[in-house]
Amino acid sequence: MNKNTSTAPAQRQTRQKRILWGLLVSANTPMSAEQLLKSARQACPTMALTTVYRNLEQLMAQETVQRIMYPDGTARYEAVQAVHHHYLICLECKKSIQLPTCPVNQLEESIVKETGYEITSHNLELFGYCPACQQLRKQRQQQNALSNNG
Repeated sequence: MNKNTSTAPAQRQTRQKRILWGLLVSANTPMSAEQLLKSARQACPTMALTTVYRNLEQLMAQETVQRIMYPDGTARYEAVQAVHHHYLICLECKKSIQLPTCPVNQLEESIVKETGYEITSHNLELFGYCPACQQLRKQRQQQNALSNNG
């Protein structure tokens, strides 16, 4: 339940910020600063990583972009949309898929009733292993078991 639309933030709009904003709005999955830089350099070859981080900080302060922290410490970013998203994120390959619905909404309503809090937003990221990585992990475990026994 985030409180923003997909329109660009009202603060000063530099070319770099417009490029980054456009990339985030059109992305199907959260992007790292490095991924954003690589894509942004197609339109602005001189953009630096520090520029990406500075603009991301400004966009987060305006609550138009949110940061998603992965368990390995990497941060990814996404545009805050009128309809918010939650993700399943693979710990191995870092692939993320969007959950089709928000599993938190009903829980949120119950928490509001119990506590009296006004909840303005929430984030939910579920971490685990995608089917392909589960299979690879299983194969590695079997190979390790064979090499330890042989």
